Amino acid sequence: MRMNKILCAVVLGALVFGAAVAIELTGSTTVNVTSDTAAAAKSKAFSSAQREVIARELRNYAVPEQLEEAIKNSSDEELLNIISSSSVDGERVSDTTYSANVSFVIDGDAARSWMEKYSVQNWLPTSAPAVVMPENSVMMYATLLQPMADWAALNAVARAVSIDIATTKMVGNNVVFGVPDKDAAKFISGLRMDGWNVSRVDSGYKIWK
Repeated sequence: MRMNKILCAVVLGALVFGAAVAIELTGSTTVNVTSDTAAAAKSKAFSSAQREVIARELRNYAVPEQLEEAIKNSSDEELLNIISSSSVDGERVSDTTYSANVSFVIDGDAARSWMEKYSVQNWLPTSAPAVVMPENSVMMYATLLQPMADWAALNAVARAVSIDIATTKMVGNNVVFGVPDKDAAKFISGLRMDGWNVSRVDSGYKIWK
């Protein structure tokens, strides 16, 4: 738990440092539920799917044990408030059974407010005005396998080479940010020394581990 708190503090500092923007998380699951009626089965299926997707998509941005407790103590209606949209595919209905592939989009701001209400330690970024990129910046497109640890590592490299990161977009496990053109070479060198892969793309660099 102590390590979680330390990493959380590092990431929160990094997000403020990088002027992060709100994110949206998308998750899908398959449901197949039987109940007294088709309507009851559908209601249970959506409740179960909603809780499963919220737990899975937010666990990389929160202390898992606290998140699980919050989901357990929240009503279906309360959890629905953090869903910005949903979609259904392959729906099948009988007199007592409902099955489908269900997708949900989680609103980052709403999810963060909900977690704060239940005292869930989290590092979801909040909405902020669009970041104005400094002139002569190089864009970096990073894929984070472990959002908390990888984002902290990227910022650690930036601090080590004394540069500022200007974050423009963070969606799921992907983050887009810029670094000053004059510092790009030393930042890339620092990334490679830290075990990151860096590949040139037309509009900047792709970064992954």
